[in-house]
Amino acid sequence: MPVVSWVAAVVCCLGYGIGSVLQSVGAKRAAAVTGVSGLAAIVAQLPYLLGLAADAVAFVANIVAARDLPLFLVQSVMAASIGVTAAIAALRGARLGGRDWAALGTLGAGLVLLAVSASADAPIAADPTVEWVILGGCVLPGFAGLLGLRRSGRRSWVVLATASGLGFSVVGVASRGLGALPVSWDLLTHPMLWSLLAGGVLAMAFFAVALQRGPVTAVTGVTFTIEVVLPSVVGLLLFGDRVGPGLAPLAAAGFVLAIAGTTALARFAQ
Repeated sequence: MPVVSWVAAVVCCLGYGIGSVLQSVGAKRAAAVTGVSGLAAIVAQLPYLLGLAADAVAFVANIVAARDLPLFLVQSVMAASIGVTAAIAALRGARLGGRDWAALGTLGAGLVLLAVSASADAPIAADPTVEWVILGGCVLPGFAGLLGLRRSGRRSWVVLATASGLGFSVVGVASRGLGALPVSWDLLTHPMLWSLLAGGVLAMAFFAVALQRGPVTAVTGVTFTIEVVLPSVVGLLLFGDRVGPGLAPLAAAGFVLAIAGTTALARFAQ
């Protein structure tokens, strides 16, 4: 597998892990303000802005990694950023119990199995109609997020977390789609690029408000599960993502272990 793509995947994981910590600090500082005003208050916090900068680096690294690595691997590595967040929490004085160490081990084992079973190939170019459909798909997280903002209680954060997961799914799919295109100025007007940007903005905004309104473990679990599973399926169906011959059971086991470990560590997203 290309070294550059692997390095990019690691940078993506580290960037999102560090960014999550900083963004959560900013979100909690503005916890007293709700609704659209609450979103504006979150964005005004310096830790949140620094978190966005870390996310921006991870964002670019995600695109680079997706040029050669299948989405089921890239998305799992990205979700593994929660392990980085857990490590930072430990450095800040948090005690990791036996369950936490087991979750880290499970996550690591899952990633190893995925790495061994994944086949590195450039993605197959999507049909132009499909590219515009992906851009139109940004309507789904946008609509769901606005619906979540208007609600309160459990319904609010569940819908917001779902919207965030859908937005991150668009980012993953668009990143893989961009990998099939030559690097040129024409990309500035390409629907895949605008899908990536729009999906990213929606996902990060709704994730911040969801963290503000709901329990961090549940919010992160919903968001991460959607953003790993949905793009992985799309990658297999549209972009020719595949596993090595005879390694499908290994990849499936790795996928399940990675999601299980990520979900178990979700409490460290705060």
